[in-house]
Amino acid sequence: MPVERLIFARKFRQARKAAKLSQRGIRDRTGFTQAWISAVETGKSAPNLDSMAVLAKCVGVPLWKLLVP
Repeated sequence: MPVERLIFARKFRQARKAAKLSQRGIRDRTGFTQAWISAVETGKSAPNLDSMAVLAKCVGVPLWKLLVP
């Protein structure tokens, strides 16, 4: 599994929790399935750039901050 995917997974999960959002809350705001959001957070699914941008916006963090270790 690529390290970049794991970095995004970890950083997104941290940002979601800091924003006090559940996976269900992300689902409701984005339309992505809760199963897919979970897979992204565990590194099992690799979101494309557009999806990463939507997720970043949803938690109120610039995308680049979710991509750096």
